[in-house]
Amino acid sequence: MASQEISEKDCYSVTWYVNNFSYCWQKKDEAIASPIFSIFVPEETKWKLLLFPRGTRNGNSIAFFLHREQDCNGAENVEIEYNLEILNVDGSIIRNSEIKYTFRKNRRWGCPMFLKRNSVLEKSRTKYLPQDILTIRCRIKRLDEKSVEMRQIFARTSINVEKWSLLWAIDDFSNLTPDQKKCLVIKSASNDELIKIDIFLTGGQCFEEKINLNIHPTDRCMKFFTLQTFLTNNIEEIKIDSGKYETWREFREFSTFPLTLSRNKLMKNGYLYLPNDVLTLRLDFAISTGFSFEGVTKIDFGTILHETTNEVRGNVQRCNVEEKVTEDSCTLITDLMSLYNDQNLGDVKLETKTSVFPAHTTILSARSPVFRAMFSADMKEKLNGSVDVSDLDDETVRQLLLFLYSNKLQELKWEDALRLYDAADKYEITSLKDRCSYFLKGNLNLKNACEALILSDLHHDEGLKSTVQDFIMKNAEEIFKSEGWKLLADNNPKLALETALRNWTEK
Repeated sequence: MASQEISEKDCYSVTWYVNNFSYCWQKKDEAIASPIFSIFVPEETKWKLLLFPRGTRNGNSIAFFLHREQDCNGAENVEIEYNLEILNVDGSIIRNSEIKYTFRKNRRWGCPMFLKRNSVLEKSRTKYLPQDILTIRCRIKRLDEKSVEMRQIFARTSINVEKWSLLWAIDDFSNLTPDQKKCLVIKSASNDELIKIDIFLTGGQCFEEKINLNIHPTDRCMKFFTLQTFLTNNIEEIKIDSGKYETWREFREFSTFPLTLSRNKLMKNGYLYLPNDVLTLRLDFAISTGFSFEGVTKIDFGTILHETTNEVRGNVQRCNVEEKVTEDSCTLITDLMSLYNDQNLGDVKLETKTSVFPAHTTILSARSPVFRAMFSADMKEKLNGSVDVSDLDDETVRQLLLFLYSNKLQELKWEDALRLYDAADKYEITSLKDRCSYFLKGNLNLKNACEALILSDLHHDEGLKSTVQDFIMKNAEEIFKSEGWKLLADNNPKLALETALRNWTEK
């Protein structure tokens, strides 16, 4: 345990909001990861927070860890003091654990039993989950007396949840036999099948006849869902809880959910529960289909390095970047990636120096005006069914196609972002260029700032250029002594002078 509480004045702070926490689909020992952040510049040690909604050892606990990334610079062992905290809506600390630990690369340490699930989700829900948002914070202090700027980063992970209620009337209920099933099919607004439910009986003769539901998830995007059932009628407006069910069953797999009410009990008061021999159930569904947003929403007091495990979002100037992934768009992405992975259906090939990548002219044309021009006229690319992209490496083409088909990026690194930025600009894919620009802004450091400045100037990206110049001037004492700056001043003295005079011209 740490010897004393970490002061906010001498630490690095990460506040992470998890929206719709109740609908986390992760099983035991499965984590939600925060965006990656870097501290102790210029060493660039990379870290992330890991939240296990169902614990690592005990499914009734919530675990919370700090993790040091494998892919990072800095000393092999870094000793830090840090606090893991749960915050109330007013910012006060509800739960706190102070830890001192020496981190090696690819190592996590924290609290495997940080919170009890039933306390968070039931007993003290209003305290821990106002509006179903769990707010956690990690404050970090280095113990080797190296100076660290005070920085505060705010990140958010939002789980996409679809909710709806419906009434299901089962006619002629008293004559339902154990070998019979009645089916309900639930469809989305676009007429896609989401869930199929069968109602049937078990038991009989000497035993009570139990009412069961077979639940078949049929939506590929469904990660986890809850079903709350109530018995109701249209006469006295009764509403009796008949059971709650939750599952993260895989696509096309079904599970059985017994209601808490038996048919024997219902028949005894049939006039009340079964008017006109109709059993009426109210079904309240909540379905999580994945993350609707993952990323950094605000950074205070300086530049910070960050990225997400899937897509990079965020800007150093308190920039809010949010991208919704709805149920319909999730299905669309799944279908387009299926089309991309089925290489037999491609009608064009992108050829690098070492590999060939099948693709579809319609997709490329829809996403890039340059590709559209190629395939609309009788150019050699259209006639030959191939596009020469030998100026791009294989990984850049793979990432480029992934983005064109799914609008996603995976595990982006600095060099990847530079090459993708060039490709996006060449083929006029504005959304990809913006995404790479956001990544570059968020991952500036003392070593790569000059490289980013040259790129922004070459591509006339004023937003990126302004951010890089601000970063350089805030760290002028270190950067002006670097080899990168000397090289920049020799090769592009006009740009170097413009940057160096930036503070004066603004005044």
